[in-house]
Amino acid sequence: MYPEFLTIGSFVIYWYGVMVAIGVFISSLIFQKLARQNNYTQDTISNIIFFSVLWGIIGGRVLHILVHFHYYYRNLLEIVSIRNGGLAAEGAIISAIIFLFLYSKIKNFNLRKTLDLISVPVPLAQALGRVGCFLNGCCWGKPSELPWAVKFPHLLTKVHPTQLYYTVCHLFLFALLLCLNKRKLKEGTVFSAYIMGFAFIRYTIDKFRGDLLETSLGLYPTQIIAIFLFTAGLFWFLSITKDDPELTTLEENLLDKDFLPNDKDEEKREDDNT
Repeated sequence: MYPEFLTIGSFVIYWYGVMVAIGVFISSLIFQKLARQNNYTQDTISNIIFFSVLWGIIGGRVLHILVHFHYYYRNLLEIVSIRNGGLAAEGAIISAIIFLFLYSKIKNFNLRKTLDLISVPVPLAQALGRVGCFLNGCCWGKPSELPWAVKFPHLLTKVHPTQLYYTVCHLFLFALLLCLNKRKLKEGTVFSAYIMGFAFIRYTIDKFRGDLLETSLGLYPTQIIAIFLFTAGLFWFLSITKDDPELTTLEENLLDKDFLPNDKDEEKREDDNT
């Protein structure tokens, strides 16, 4: 739509980069506040933010290139150009998780708690980044005649504004994670909710994408990755419930007198009725 934010001579700053930077900045501030509340040192906080972003950019770019390899193998010089778009969220997430796992072993901090804290603001950053996608005109959807369909200058027909679909869904996910984080849940629960929520959003909205190539399975590569991410998030959650007896006593809670009547209560009611 309006990809260029500022032009200085021959140097162009694109809206995509600006929105991604704003998203990273705001989410970093939120994570810093949450981490301080949990007694993380400033040195640890700074390193987590800096290297998570760095690894995320590298991983996001690598996956983007792999998914769009049909384009980049003919345009090799554009591989290193990320100012106007080209970061795959799944790659950023996976590479950031790998870094945090390795860094937790070096610094000996609580990995589950850290993943919970860093997961909370990430959807907000992703929502803002998708606004950058919309302004940049990338990641567009399939042709559509819906009232909210949009026309990009480089396309012949109106299409689904999938970028904005992502934005709305990520904002809802951000609000959900904020609520979950305020509850006293088992460490790792918020992270599993984020992974499964993100994977569900990605798989669902990608059905409306018009710029991706399907695999032989009839799915986009990003949807296949989303399935693996959702499965990993589910297994992560199940491992948490296995480790915490309180989360595996649902039946006992349901049989509590405040929820369901026990046998004595039933007998008493029958006697009263007779």
